[in-house]
Amino acid sequence: MPEQDPLVELGALRIDPADPNLRPKGATRKAKWQKKFVHVPWAWVDRLREARYIGTYRVALHLLYEHWRNGGRSVVFPNGASKEAGVSRRVKWHALRELERLGLVAIERRQRKSPLVTPLGARKS
Repeated sequence: MPEQDPLVELGALRIDPADPNLRPKGATRKAKWQKKFVHVPWAWVDRLREARYIGTYRVALHLLYEHWRNGGRSVVFPNGASKEAGVSRRVKWHALRELERLGLVAIERRQRKSPLVTPLGARKS
């Protein structure tokens, strides 16, 4: 039996770099963006001392974060966002009313839509 030349089969061993099945698994994933911190204006700290519910604190921190993330625009606050803040939809409304009473937010109540909340005295930095 004649011996085969090893260089003849070399072309079959080449790897195509464009083949997506050959990329490492981690190379295609984006790093997940994570929340790191919230800037709280000192005026908010002073006024939040008068708050009666812990839900008010949670909603206030979530609103400040979203306000910063949206570039200083008003925040649409759906029930899903209240779950992110760690409160129920009922507590969300108690907290929003209390924040409005404390003069920290302005709420645009829209029929059959999520409220549009504008934090007052919170600058985008």
